Amino acid sequence: MSDLKISKNVDPIENEIVDNKFILELSDHIIHIKSFIDPDDCKSIISSLDNNDLDKSAPYTEGLLNDETDSFFDPDIDAVERVKQKVFTDGLKIYADKVRSFNWSYYDVDKFHCSEMIVRRYHPRSEFEYHYDDIIEEIFPQWFMRRKNILTCNVYFNDETEYEGGDLHFASTNDTFRPSMGDIVLFPSNWMFYHKVKEITSGIRYSGTFWFYYGSNRRMGKGKRHQELFSK
Repeated sequence: MSDLKISKNVDPIENEIVDNKFILELSDHIIHIKSFIDPDDCKSIISSLDNNDLDKSAPYTEGLLNDETDSFFDPDIDAVERVKQKVFTDGLKIYADKVRSFNWSYYDVDKFHCSEMIVRRYHPRSEFEYHYDDIIEEIFPQWFMRRKNILTCNVYFNDETEYEGGDLHFASTNDTFRPSMGDIVLFPSNWMFYHKVKEITSGIRYSGTFWFYYGSNRRMGKGKRHQELFSK
C-alpha cells in the first residue's frame, strides 16, 4: 500500500481538556485524505463516463442540484467498486483512528454497510446547494429507502486545476476544501454538517459520493414515515 497523506492531523492529545473531557470542534470530524485513490482508477472512471452511454439515473434534488450536472447512480464501472472497497477497508480505519478518541461509540464501523456511489460530472454553472446527507428518504424522497446515513465519503477524480469553482464548503465550520485527483473527504452525514458544492465557473469537475450507514438498503413503499423506516 502506498503511503497515505492526511491533510488534517486530528490528534486527541492536542485538544483542550476540560473536566477530563476533550473539547471537540465540529471541524475535527471532517477528514481530508490526500492521494488516497489510485490515479489510474480515477482516470478509468472519467473515461468510462465520457466514452460510454451510461444511464444518468441518479435523481436530482429539486432546488439543490441543477440540470447542469450529470449524475450516474451506481455506474457499472470496475474502478468504482475498487474505490469503494479501498475506502471501506483502509479509509474507514484512518477515520476511526483519528476520531475514535472523541466519540468512538458513535462511529461503530464494524456495523457499517456501504451504499451505492453516485458519480457526478459538474459542468459550468453546476452547483449543489447546502444540504446534509443524514436520512436518505429526505435526500431522495422518490426512492424511500430504509437507510440512515452515518458517514459521507466524497471522492475526487480529476485535478482541481482542471476547473474553476466547485469548492466543498461547510456552513457550520466555515471550512472550505478544494481536493485534487485521488483525494477523499470523510465527514458525518448529520444535520450539523450542512455542506455545498460551489458553482463551477469553468471546466468540468468529476467526483463521487457514497455513504456508510446502519440498517438495510431496501426500497420502501411510498408514504412510509421515518419512525417506520428506522424502527428495526
